[in-house]
Amino acid sequence: METPKETVKKRLDEELGSLQFTKTDGVLARTHPRTWAEHIRAIWNKDIEIPVVPSGAAVTVLLAMLAIHHAATPDQESAVPRNRQLVEAGGNTYWKDDFEKAVANAENQTKG
Repeated sequence: METPKETVKKRLDEELGSLQFTKTDGVLARTHPRTWAEHIRAIWNKDIEIPVVPSGAAVTVLLAMLAIHHAATPDQESAVPRNRQLVEAGGNTYWKDDFEKAVANAENQTKG
């Protein structure tokens, strides 16, 4: 009496008996490399799967962090104009343009 596996094997052998594989040597060389060149080819023949959703989310987070960091740090040239001068008044040191604005505001408040 035959087992189910033997029955399936017999039927498969009957159906595939007319087929002949022509590239068995190439397949065996790729699956069971013998030389160093075949080993290197087998390493380069690996499939790499990169999940789209997690990698896309990681790239989005990195880009957002980069944009926030770039927006938070002012440019060196716009942070301090080159032609600002320091002025001493009343024992303190002020930027000249800030001092002039403060004096103008104080004069406007006393007039008004």
